[in-house]
Amino acid sequence: MRLNFIKCLAVTATLLCFSSVSFAGSVTSCASAANYSDGTKDFGDATTSTKGGTYGEACHETNAWQQLGSAGANGITNTMNDANSANEGWNGEASQKAVDTGDNGVSWRVADENGVFGAYGQPELTLGQTVEFKFDVTRSQKGTHEFDRLRAWVDWNGEDGFNNSGSSNSASERLITKTWAKNKNSNDKARGVYTTNKNTDLSNKKNRDIFNHTDTFRSYTVTTTIPMDAIVGDTWMRARIVCENSLTTHASNMNLLATGYHDQGEVEDYKLTINARPPTPVPEPTTLLVFGTALIGLVLSRKKAK
Repeated sequence: MRLNFIKCLAVTATLLCFSSVSFAGSVTSCASAANYSDGTKDFGDATTSTKGGTYGEACHETNAWQQLGSAGANGITNTMNDANSANEGWNGEASQKAVDTGDNGVSWRVADENGVFGAYGQPELTLGQTVEFKFDVTRSQKGTHEFDRLRAWVDWNGEDGFNNSGSSNSASERLITKTWAKNKNSNDKARGVYTTNKNTDLSNKKNRDIFNHTDTFRSYTVTTTIPMDAIVGDTWMRARIVCENSLTTHASNMNLLATGYHDQGEVEDYKLTINARPPTPVPEPTTLLVFGTALIGLVLSRKKAK
């Protein structure tokens, strides 16, 4: 009997090791974060889609080390080189709301019928259209984390609401995932100019001194086609950037989800308007008459020639 108990205990421990449970951290909800509504956090802004999809909260405490878009939005001009600097690029919020004037990290452009892209902006989209999304990120030269991670999602059907089902969000919602190592430049190469800020997280693992790279800004792009079965109307895209230390503390298995709390980083939500494809033009009766007359004339002229 004792042997059976020991075997059972061993099997239970094995299953835990291969489950989605992470001993390094677990997903933290915004509501359980300290000082939830003190007006100092950054929240996602998504409300509801045309089909009524609702969107869970995503929030961050500070973007002093990494953020979406350019530092200095809203007239705040800190350089992000001071880990204790004030937040840049967004104003403190008390809860999820409809508009954040600091959302400046994501833009997109669409291709015309010839496949030529227009300028970046935030244009309306059309079913089946090719669109290129651009994500700008800014990071501090300081910090001892290993990397910063960007991820974005689009609720194409307007119903899922970025739900955190299972260990990750729906693969059909994920638009992009990018990781930028702290000691790499904007082209992911370990060369160039480095700061004097020794990165203890990286150095300890490689048993040598490793320093952060001086590059602080880069852009990522991803091209996709709007699904033909996507919602016609308004839906939402969400983008987040966090650091490795925040993932260790507030995410199971280092998995960045669309909802929940991360102390470091930023979240930005964008409303997407998707239009139906215009109907194929039908020739007008006058056009058909002219074409028919010309065709008859051509036939008669050939007969006379014979």
